[in-house]
Amino acid sequence: MKILFLFPILFFLLAQAGVHAKDSAKPDVVFIIIDDLNDWIGVMGGHPQSKTPNLDALADQGVLFTNAHCNAPQCGPSRTSFLLGLYPKSTGRYFNSTRRPAFFGDQPMEGITSPNAPENPFIFHKHFQKHGYRVVSGGKVAHGNTAKLKGQVDAYLNRPQDVRGKFTDGKENLWGEGGPHNHVDEQTGDYKVAQWAIGEWRKGIASDKPLLMTVGFYRPHRPFNAPKAYFEKFPLETIQLPQVRADDLDDLPPYGKALARSNAHKDLFKPRTVHEQILHLGGEKEWKYMVQSYLACINYVDVQIGRFLDELKENPRKRDTVIVLTSDHGWNLGEKTHWCKAAIWRNTTRVPFIVVSPDASRAGLRNNQPISHIDIYPSLCDFAGISKPEHLEGRSILPLLKDPSATRGFAFLSYGPKNTAAQSERYRYLHYEDGSEELYDHHKDPHEWTNLIGDKKYQKLTKKMRAQVLTFEKK
Repeated sequence: MKILFLFPILFFLLAQAGVHAKDSAKPDVVFIIIDDLNDWIGVMGGHPQSKTPNLDALADQGVLFTNAHCNAPQCGPSRTSFLLGLYPKSTGRYFNSTRRPAFFGDQPMEGITSPNAPENPFIFHKHFQKHGYRVVSGGKVAHGNTAKLKGQVDAYLNRPQDVRGKFTDGKENLWGEGGPHNHVDEQTGDYKVAQWAIGEWRKGIASDKPLLMTVGFYRPHRPFNAPKAYFEKFPLETIQLPQVRADDLDDLPPYGKALARSNAHKDLFKPRTVHEQILHLGGEKEWKYMVQSYLACINYVDVQIGRFLDELKENPRKRDTVIVLTSDHGWNLGEKTHWCKAAIWRNTTRVPFIVVSPDASRAGLRNNQPISHIDIYPSLCDFAGISKPEHLEGRSILPLLKDPSATRGFAFLSYGPKNTAAQSERYRYLHYEDGSEELYDHHKDPHEWTNLIGDKKYQKLTKKMRAQVLTFEKK
């Protein structure tokens, strides 16, 4: 009888041991999201003077996806999309502001537009907790929804505020922001985020649970200021401006031209655009100052991320670590005379996307298949070896890591339910709500200077991509 009594206890202990063994095999997962960083990192060649040694080294350790894009080119909708693994048409969030630009038609400014949108989706933090992960999140990961995120994690750090004042001179840019300042790194927001992340990584050493960390760095988001040492790396007189063409807007439809002149639903300097205001304030010198400021902020955040990455190299638990790093959207700095985000050209949606994983086929690989942020959620699940929830609309990129010859179809990117871009490995097609179109060949025209709509050689391709976009918008 005593032996029979012990059997249930023995089975329970064996089951618990099995769970523990299963958890111990799960990797730690670190997801790093940067705010407003375009392709201006060394390994992507977006700007020849950019200094990002830490991001470049990370890319050399894993796989760099060179054709990765946000699904909505503004902070709020982009982050909502990748946190839930859903397109904007299924989250109902397309813009930061629902103020309707004058050139927009009657497309909805908010609300779910997909007839197949899943009910009750949940963010990936909650899903990882359900599967036995310790989940921590710090800095800017969500946008305008931090309370909900805070309730889904074991440890949380709200984004530290920027330091103010102590600028080295009296100069301000067109937004009234100073540039170089005399604060030390330790007083700045992203330094504090990195320090918090380092502390949470060290706490994980004492835990048997696998760890999911999501860490959000704020620069190079405005205000464009950083400690003066970062500005000094980019002397103003040496700054190279982005490559632009004076006639770049000539072959755009009126809707595209209006979008180029817009600034995220704000009329800040009417009748001038942001770009015209920069040139009005000081011509090319003022433009160079803005570029210098952006480069300095990129280098600053690269240093802070590098401090955290150095800590990740110390791994006393000997558990595999997966690192995924990306940005919430791209940024224009005068290309197509456009500034900021809020458009669906390549500069505005393209983001760095780096994966370091034991499943990576070969360190230092570059992959140009089209992927987008809705692929993050299912990919993180696959990296962790946990099930994927049914509501997801993206696809895991794990097959692309295991087989570099694998291919993907189109990535779909939205700036409103009726302004959609389709990105293939080579081409980008844009369809606006008034029916006007643009088409670019990135092999021949990486800056998107030549709109191929109307070229007879591309009629078949245009028809195919148009059909794909219209089908996407309806389903």
